Amino acid sequence: MKIDGQSPKVPVQDKNVHRDKTTANSEAQKASDLHKADTKQFSVNKIRGKIDAEPDIDMEKVKALKAKIKNGEYQVDSKKLANNLIKNSLQEDF
Repeated sequence: MKIDGQSPKVPVQDKNVHRDKTTANSEAQKASDLHKADTKQFSVNKIRGKIDAEPDIDMEKVKALKAKIKNGEYQVDSKKLANNLIKNSLQEDF
């Protein structure tokens, strides 16, 4: 028997077991990352859908209203305003 001071070699089977665990962890991390990306994309798409559902701004109407306000010609119908505020708040809850 010859002793040369070298540590025993690790059997091939043990190396593969370690590699399989590493591969499994890596695959699990990739799956987790994909799920996070899908969730973020879903959120972005949901927000984008809400933005797209909003009406476009009529700049001509805005200019006309600003001019009326500046000239003191714009009158607020407080009953109509209150009714619309209540109506909109009820719609947002459901």
